[in-house]
Amino acid sequence: MYDLDNKFSKIKVLASKPIYNKHGTVIIEDTLEFANKKTYDYVYFKSSGTVAIAAFKNGKMILTKQYRHPLRRIVYDIPGGAVEAGETPLQAASRELEEETGFGAKKFEWIGRFSRGPSSQAIVDIFFAKVNRKRKRFDKNEIVGVEMVDFDAVVNRILKGECFDAALVVAALLVLTKKLLE
Repeated sequence: MYDLDNKFSKIKVLASKPIYNKHGTVIIEDTLEFANKKTYDYVYFKSSGTVAIAAFKNGKMILTKQYRHPLRRIVYDIPGGAVEAGETPLQAASRELEEETGFGAKKFEWIGRFSRGPSSQAIVDIFFAKVNRKRKRFDKNEIVGVEMVDFDAVVNRILKGECFDAALVVAALLVLTKKLLE
């Protein structure tokens, strides 16, 4: 068995530099030195945090549909986005819900978080909200379709592999296990 805590606590960052910075995406390259003095270049996405909202109205989950170029297809997901400078995750969740769907909610409940993966700093905080009003803050620059879908149908689409966005899958799991719709 490796003593991973001890082995990796001695990693030094010898250099860190942005190698890409465009359209809100920043990619960093770090040069790491391990305890055995070997070096390794590690590339990752920089992030100040991300939010996703499991939003419901009248028992239906609010899904967004967006074109995702790396996949070359339209994907169902949930409202969400980056936490901007000076914002808390809760403030970002409220703003993103309104910008992407036009809906607002009085109350947001933090229900969990997940990591986007080993090549990203992004930790996604997931919030649960029941929308109560349509707002006028919908961002016309967002290219998003909005659909309200019965939650059982969303779960079935996930189980069939039709809906596979990570935030949507994790949010649905949290809503189910925490029994938030009961």
